[in-house]
Amino acid sequence: MNPLLPKFDFFELTDKGPVRENNEDAIKFWQYEDGVLMIVADGLGAHNAGEVASTLAVEVIEREMSGASGAGLSMKNLKHAVQQANLEIYQKAITVPELYRMGAATTVSMLTGSMLFTANIGDCRLYMLRNGTLTQLTKDHTWVGERVLFGIITPEEARTHPNRHLLTRYLGYELLAAIDFLKIDVQAGDVIFQCSDGAYEVLLDSELSELLQTHKPEDACKAIVQQARDAGASDNISIQVLSIISCGAQAEQPVWWRFWR
Repeated sequence: MNPLLPKFDFFELTDKGPVRENNEDAIKFWQYEDGVLMIVADGLGAHNAGEVASTLAVEVIEREMSGASGAGLSMKNLKHAVQQANLEIYQKAITVPELYRMGAATTVSMLTGSMLFTANIGDCRLYMLRNGTLTQLTKDHTWVGERVLFGIITPEEARTHPNRHLLTRYLGYELLAAIDFLKIDVQAGDVIFQCSDGAYEVLLDSELSELLQTHKPEDACKAIVQQARDAGASDNISIQVLSIISCGAQAEQPVWWRFWR
């Protein structure tokens, strides 16, 4: 077994929710010889374009990252894969009339060794639960999210604001996507939680934290989906929970990388 591969417990679940007729979210988990990858994509667009966009995002990222596995997964691989997904969604949206302006909010995380690499664009979120504290690691690229960041409105106001679902960035929006990238040290006992907005729009962080602390990944996923449905989630609900049992060995960087940093 590759020493970079961590030991973990994982579960994922997607549900169309109590309001939507279709599920335009797409989720996927891959385990490679040198790490694991997890993605949540929330599609948008008229007719079935949202489902097309989220599915395409997953397919392209899977294809690109599969080609990189075995040579040492890196942030460079992840950046390339997500930008390629953006390019292919953008090209399809401008060449197929019924898919015009389709796109996908996407969060994708890669765990290799003791490092978590994440790419985020839109309003799918990445959280980390560590020592009983749940922290949102990604920023929401939404009209309200940006105003909360600059102190124009409060988080409480954002939860019920009529523009809370208005995205300012997403895959397919423009030729070169403005994607946020994160690099985070992880440790045994950490819980990585990714979700689409259908989960957190109706559940407080304190509620999510309690469910993640008191349930194993499979039971946590089922409980979060059920509580979000019961609370009347207006969108599809997609969640992924990865509990780290032990980290893999840290990848040895080449000499030039150590000096360049």
